[in-house]
Amino acid sequence: MNARDARAVPKIITFGDDRSAGADVAWEWIIDQSWPGWVVDVVRVTEPEPSIETLFMHEPLHEEHPDDARVAPEGSGIAQVRHLTTAYDPRIILNGKRDGHLTVVGARGRGLLKSMRIGSTAEWLMRCPGTPLVVARSGSTVRSIVACVDGSAHARAAVQALCDLPWISGREVTVLTILDATTPSEEHAHVAASALVSAGASARIVVVDPDSSGVRPSPTYAILDQLDMLQPELVALGTRGLTGLRRLAIGSVAGAVAHAGPCSVLLARDQE
Repeated sequence: MNARDARAVPKIITFGDDRSAGADVAWEWIIDQSWPGWVVDVVRVTEPEPSIETLFMHEPLHEEHPDDARVAPEGSGIAQVRHLTTAYDPRIILNGKRDGHLTVVGARGRGLLKSMRIGSTAEWLMRCPGTPLVVARSGSTVRSIVACVDGSAHARAAVQALCDLPWISGREVTVLTILDATTPSEEHAHVAASALVSAGASARIVVVDPDSSGVRPSPTYAILDQLDMLQPELVALGTRGLTGLRRLAIGSVAGAVAHAGPCSVLLARDQE
């Protein structure tokens, strides 16, 4: 593939659509942003009849033409909306679809856990997302973003995911870092802010230093406090930071913010 062909390959949003109210919100989140030239794969997975075969096998995703197809308005810039389906576990299908550049799901689905703030499919994908993952809580246009950084590779992946968004230019991004034993310096915040400015965003740095107040809150509470004050439409962070057990697929801070945060969440992990 030459350079011209590489440029011609569109970027893909994988949208997990279970026809729930949460999925409707996630679709609104997608079409309220600008995605010039991007393709959206609307993935609808049905549960097969239980059998020995369906425990281990499924048909590949294939195109369908449903009567209630999702339609992108012209102003979204989306080049194409494709509807894909198969019968299997939606968590496995969505997590195994690696040709996309961003996965978007609603915070709550149609399952037994729909009364919780995070649905079972979103919870599964958060543990080890194959692509940057947005759990959408609101369909509003993103104008203000908080990027949580701690110097970890996963946090750098989250910042890179923001820089790769086609609508990041002109957005206001607060780069937030919490100083503690594992994050003693704010140098990484300046690196993140520089990357975001190069991508066209407006970036400022907020450093929370618990030692200056004599009170050492957990990073989770410090982030949630900042989200309450700043009221962003989106918060971005890595699936794991420098603290916590490395064997955990999603860190306690990322998990808590995704569950308790007031806004949509972008999670990313270092693919290496």
